Amino acid sequence: MDITSLPPKPDAVTGEPRPPRAPLESEKAKPGARRAAGKSKVVQPPPGEARMLEWFYPDRTSRFIAGLCGTAAVLAVYIVKDWGFSWVGNIWLWLIAAPWPFVFLLIGRTGRTSAGADWVGIGKDTFIKTYELTTVKVFVDGAAHVIDMADRHGASARVKVFDLQQNHKLWDLVYNGILHSVHVGGAETNKRARDYLLLDFPPHLNR
Repeated sequence: MDITSLPPKPDAVTGEPRPPRAPLESEKAKPGARRAAGKSKVVQPPPGEARMLEWFYPDRTSRFIAGLCGTAAVLAVYIVKDWGFSWVGNIWLWLIAAPWPFVFLLIGRTGRTSAGADWVGIGKDTFIKTYELTTVKVFVDGAAHVIDMADRHGASARVKVFDLQQNHKLWDLVYNGILHSVHVGGAETNKRARDYLLLDFPPHLNR
């Protein structure tokens, strides 16, 4: 790809110009709610780094709903397996199915992310320079696609693509850094990363 066609890196202070829209796993996916209260609970930039522009922090409601979905999935298995509701009176089966909403509330929150003009924060303390990546690879982990990335400062992370895309504007920032790292910096990739993330044919070239 012609590197002159790459969108520019946003200014560290103003965050402008914002990158064009990055490809999504589902183009119909709606962004998660970016709650102001979550801003202090995600990775903050170290002194001297570009300011935070975007963040995402999953709330308790979404985790509880995810747990309910887990319970519903278990109950569906019971119904199909027993062809009905003969299992309803079995307390042991309920002990397996019922706790999932509360388990999801108790476990550590996953999916917290933050980003500045040239960095992404993942989890509680991982800070990665997105324009200085040495590795960008995509793998399938269970039912999810994950990105393995590492920068030249030694920071690395394995993160679900879905988590990065909960805030679409955050993903735009990260994706632009990935493009620059691959096409300008020569970051190592695999075929799945190039195909799944459209690294050789990013969407902005078709607009």
